[in-house]
Amino acid sequence: MEGSGEFLQQLTDALSKRSQWLEGTQIPRLKESLQGYQNYFEAIMQVLIRKGLLREDPYNYEQTMTDITVPSDAPLPDFENTDETSYRLAAFRRQLKFVMTDLSLALSDLKLGKLKKLSALLSYVNWSEFSDTASSPVTRSFARSFTQVLLSGDITSAHILKEQEGQILRVFHDCQSIIADLATFHRESWKADVRRTVLPQVSLEPAGGPGKKDDAVRALRKAYGKEMEGRPWYPALAQELIAEETESDAEARRARLLASLAIPEPVAVEDATPRESKPILMEAVRILSRPHEELIAAVESLSETERLLQAREGGIGHALRRLFGRSQRPKTDSHTYEITFSEPAQGTTKSEKVNFPQFAEGTRKKATLLAAISSGSGPAYKRIQGASESSLAAFVDKQLNEMLLIHRRLAGFNTLFQARAAQAGKQGVRGIKLELLTIRNSIVKANQRRHEYGERAETAKEKQTKTRTESPQQSPA
Repeated sequence: MEGSGEFLQQLTDALSKRSQWLEGTQIPRLKESLQGYQNYFEAIMQVLIRKGLLREDPYNYEQTMTDITVPSDAPLPDFENTDETSYRLAAFRRQLKFVMTDLSLALSDLKLGKLKKLSALLSYVNWSEFSDTASSPVTRSFARSFTQVLLSGDITSAHILKEQEGQILRVFHDCQSIIADLATFHRESWKADVRRTVLPQVSLEPAGGPGKKDDAVRALRKAYGKEMEGRPWYPALAQELIAEETESDAEARRARLLASLAIPEPVAVEDATPRESKPILMEAVRILSRPHEELIAAVESLSETERLLQAREGGIGHALRRLFGRSQRPKTDSHTYEITFSEPAQGTTKSEKVNFPQFAEGTRKKATLLAAISSGSGPAYKRIQGASESSLAAFVDKQLNEMLLIHRRLAGFNTLFQARAAQAGKQGVRGIKLELLTIRNSIVKANQRRHEYGERAETAKEKQTKTRTESPQQSPA
């Protein structure tokens, strides 16, 4: 096709520059991120092993490895699955060690097949769905052990686990992004080799129906077997190549291909010009909206516990009042409770009286608002997104204060109801520790973003003041 020779030269030049960028920038970043992934995972495992929730490899043998092998993620046995989980995670740790010590991470060795295996290995534990409801059996079992430490009261170990989890999620996304860059390079390199070696042997006609495309792929495959024998064949890439040569929008496809291989411009560090701060506040809003389901679950659980306690106390209390002739005493509000909370800054414990049904209703309304915001597309979210920066900061402050109060009262009611249930001999009454932890983490992370915004705004204000004081007075012409 006319212009193919010129395009092939442009593609060759782009791939050459892309190769240098990948080897000089992305491969070193990949090695660093993989090392970080291994270190953070080992730190998590050591905490869980020390706590007795997982074990060192019970079989403890070394295997000779020549390639990446993703451990099994088949359903775990119903009984004694701690040993099986420990064994599979030990196999995963050995694979991570193999990647760091024996696997060649040179661009020429990281072909498409190996990149696919590396990506699958890093995804063995699903960090984006890391909970006891994850679809992956190993992730689900691993997360249960993880959560047990978070709820154990060992603040130091819980902090280590949460910190390592956050770091792993960061380097995991870095690794997958770089792997995608490498895969794109090898895909286009394969297509360039086919263009250079095989395409001259095939006569391609302008695109027709599906039958024409299939004929073109078969013709290309036949010539490929002769000219590039022994190399892997990728049908999907062959179809892309044919479309870039024969479709009516072939020129646009080629332009997009070349654009995808362009070297990203380095991001300049702008010390003097502060970045826009509003996205930080929007991130705080999104973080605060995440635990809306936990708010509902916590309130419903407490409401059920209160109904059980009210039924028992109401029946016995009413009978005793009738027995002692005290049924005419003015009735008090049985749904108002005195709950306690601590003031860490003052080192004291305080109490407050709260009407539980009113509190529960208010919390449900808050959860409904947060759910609407969490959707990221509804009217509530759009109103917040369109607010001025100062209004948005005030909204975040208001939500933080209200969420702190809700969390405090949820914790107070949970402590009170659990104690009363224990006194009444009610066994198996569900607490809300996990929901409280999730809500607390959301508040902490959102508060960090709010502080980051405040620091950035203060820095910008200081720079503006300094600029005004240092600017020379303009003399009249």
